[in-house]
Amino acid sequence: MENFLFINFSFLAILGALGLISFKAPIHGALSMIVSLVAIAGLYLLLYAKTLFLIQIVVYAGAIMVLSVFVMMFFNIKSDSLWAKFSFIQIIQAALPLVVFGFLAYWLALMPGNFEVAPDGFGEIAPLGKYLFFNWGFSFEMISLLLTAALIGVVAILKGKNNG
Repeated sequence: MENFLFINFSFLAILGALGLISFKAPIHGALSMIVSLVAIAGLYLLLYAKTLFLIQIVVYAGAIMVLSVFVMMFFNIKSDSLWAKFSFIQIIQAALPLVVFGFLAYWLALMPGNFEVAPDGFGEIAPLGKYLFFNWGFSFEMISLLLTAALIGVVAILKGKNNG
């Protein structure tokens, strides 16, 4: 069952990444990226990294993608202004990292596979929550106030823009 889930999550992550770079409309690319981020969260869950799974869903697939879609809608980005024609040299330059990645993947496959097993309790959220609360609670609250002030500023700017 784990192999089935791993293959499907990996396939969805790759499809989402390909959709991100191949869709012409920016909103479709953002939705593809959400698919990719959720699939990566599923891979984290298969690794029993529950904290990374939650962070991936809440922070990346949730907050950051909502912010990205908000910015796309705010600036009214048109899909025809984004598409560019690529020259042969640019395609070669884009293919070079793929060759390097293939070389590194081949080199990694040659390494021995005797890795240590993660200790019990690895990936639990309770120790991370206690650490963040006791060491970074004040900073977190100050950032939340800063973001609230920024949101109020955006609303004020947009209200003034619509009245004039």
